[in-house]
Amino acid sequence: MNGQLFSGRIPDQLPISEMMKKSGKKSVELMKIDIEGGEFTGLEPFIKEYSVCQIFIEIHGIPAKHLQMLQTIVKYKFRIFNVDVNPLCLHCCEYSLINEKCMEQFGVTPLDIMIP
Repeated sequence: MNGQLFSGRIPDQLPISEMMKKSGKKSVELMKIDIEGGEFTGLEPFIKEYSVCQIFIEIHGIPAKHLQMLQTIVKYKFRIFNVDVNPLCLHCCEYSLINEKCMEQFGVTPLDIMIP
């Protein structure tokens, strides 16, 4: 696949944007985010600066917080294609999203409008 995979515990002083700068990359094919509530501050600055094709994210909080986060993500042309409730966390849900610019590449056809 000729890609790079970053895995493991990332120190607090090494943000994802720094890893991207060190790798010289400006795009991410697949981003998995499970940062225990940090998604509310960490995701938007990253997707503003870097091209991301797919995001798999666990969102924490009450349903209104989920909606707020999803509304932020869809501003960047992402569409939900899967939702899974996390049975181990009553206020968590896992969302899978794809960027509209990547839909043709994966043969995706949108079924409905985006989240308003």
